Amino acid sequence: MQERYDHIREKALEVTRENIAYWLDNCFLSFRWWFIVILLILTWMVFIRLTRNDKNKPKLLFLGLVWIIVAANLDGIGFDLGLWGYPGQLIPVLPKAYLFDYGLIPVTYMLLYKYFPRGKAFFYATIILAAGGSFIGEIFFEWLHIYKIYHWELWWSFFIYILLSYINRGIVEYVFRKSSENKEG
Repeated sequence: MQERYDHIREKALEVTRENIAYWLDNCFLSFRWWFIVILLILTWMVFIRLTRNDKNKPKLLFLGLVWIIVAANLDGIGFDLGLWGYPGQLIPVLPKAYLFDYGLIPVTYMLLYKYFPRGKAFFYATIILAAGGSFIGEIFFEWLHIYKIYHWELWWSFFIYILLSYINRGIVEYVFRKSSENKEG
């Protein structure tokens, strides 16, 4: 058992070394790399600017944290299962979409929640954001060679974004409602 694990680990290290070499040759300091860095920074700058004096900032940031945890884990699973990949990467280890998992997805959903917190407005905004992210964003980032689809359908992303939007919002609402009840009682 240990020998088999050691063999698998050695293969994984070999892939990591190849990925680092690929990143140094094809990503680091390239147009794509600078685009990822700048867009990641700009995304958070926009969020900071739009929420500077927001009384709900703790709730928004908690929602962002929930999105980061969910997106990074689902992204890692999809990557490991070969559903998609990232030819353009910010860093060469843990080849994930840092731009998406730690920037675009959490920030856009925090802003959606800020401006459309509930009801029909939340529903329609969620549909529009899910459609834009799936059918425009994913295609655009694939065109830029930052993202690559292997065994995935854009419709799946669309429905997952909608489902996660409600689940993550529900988690945040539940936690803040319980916190408020505990302060009162």
